[in-house]
Amino acid sequence: MAAGSHSFKRVVLGLQPQTSDRMMRLAVDLADLLELELLGLFLEETGLRDLASIPFAREFRPLGGGWHPIDLDRLSHDMEISARSRERMFAEAAKRLAARSRFAVVRGSTAETIASISQTTDIVMIAEPVSPAERVTQQFSWLIEAAFHSAGAVMIVPSRVARTRGPVAAIAAAPDDPCIATAAEIAIAANEELVVVAAYESTSDDLPICKLAAGAALTIKHIAVGKIPPSDPAAFSRALNELKERLVVMTRDVHKHDVALGMASARHVPILVIEPLQIADGGAATH
Repeated sequence: MAAGSHSFKRVVLGLQPQTSDRMMRLAVDLADLLELELLGLFLEETGLRDLASIPFAREFRPLGGGWHPIDLDRLSHDMEISARSRERMFAEAAKRLAARSRFAVVRGSTAETIASISQTTDIVMIAEPVSPAERVTQQFSWLIEAAFHSAGAVMIVPSRVARTRGPVAAIAAAPDDPCIATAAEIAIAANEELVVVAAYESTSDDLPICKLAAGAALTIKHIAVGKIPPSDPAAFSRALNELKERLVVMTRDVHKHDVALGMASARHVPILVIEPLQIADGGAATH
């Protein structure tokens, strides 16, 4: 990738029992578009087994099943079946990536697993559950927290994706926000327009954006919206208005993960949250 952007090498797809084949296809499409490796990671959180060992712990079974003690043997059996099913779905979806894809089942703490596996060149991809009830489960909370504490960038994919074509939007907190260069690289790969949403006091001649426009083989649209409270996802969503973007890119130290989750739900498009670039000795930007 160009100077000032992130050199991604791998997509890490966090798989849960409810992860759909549509989500897997989106991960494959992203890896294919950016020529990245793809790791499908089925996470069996040991916290569930710990919970099952508590005598008063209960699970709710749908379709009139009601509340019952958690059956550890049943839980283990269900997880094994789910892992095998997701592996078959993953293999089918990732066929065109050939040797660039891999599936793994990992048992342990979700936070520790993601922390040990993730690298600064990863995009950790997390799917928002379809059911509102599943979005408030402990499993999803563990997965989100682990992803946003990982070394890599995080992509939140909403339960319903409105479109897979359209501009790539960068919500920039400063003229040199690294999300601009990252969004530009993705826009070039996808043959799409780049839209820079300037969420700061900007001018029409912001130097980094002007330089990017002069040297990049893409169309750039600049929208100045002024300063937006970093904790207000609705304000960010309104700033995009009728853009009909396919992807939004933001920088992590500026926007909290609840903003990214809110944006994904409101805009119905994936939200990529990147790490800020660090300046190494000698002035070179690193990640």
